[in-house]
Amino acid sequence: MKTFTKVVAVLMIVAVLASLMVACGKPKNNIDDNLVGTWKQTDEQDGNWTWTFNKDGTCKLEGETDNFSSEGTYLIEEAGVAKIKIKLDKWDKEKLFTYVATEKALNLQSFEVAYYCQKQ
Repeated sequence: MKTFTKVVAVLMIVAVLASLMVACGKPKNNIDDNLVGTWKQTDEQDGNWTWTFNKDGTCKLEGETDNFSSEGTYLIEEAGVAKIKIKLDKWDKEKLFTYVATEKALNLQSFEVAYYCQKQ
């Protein structure tokens, strides 16, 4: 009986370790269908900006005022949490934003900047 108990205990430990390894895999992008598309901010003070978010996790930011253009990736941290990490090739580091996306409006906010956009 002691051997059986030990075997069961070892199998349970292996099962727990296997499930932890699966859970620690590559992060999966939780696509928000409201976010996917092209968004434009028109602002006399901050200039005109266009965001494009694709279903494959790529994105692009373009600034009309200073001819800024940069491509990168985005990752929604958790479904329903409304936090998104964006990394553009012209930024030194990845930035974390909170966002609200509806069918017609997108608000992206970080400590440094806020984008209030309309769907194009």
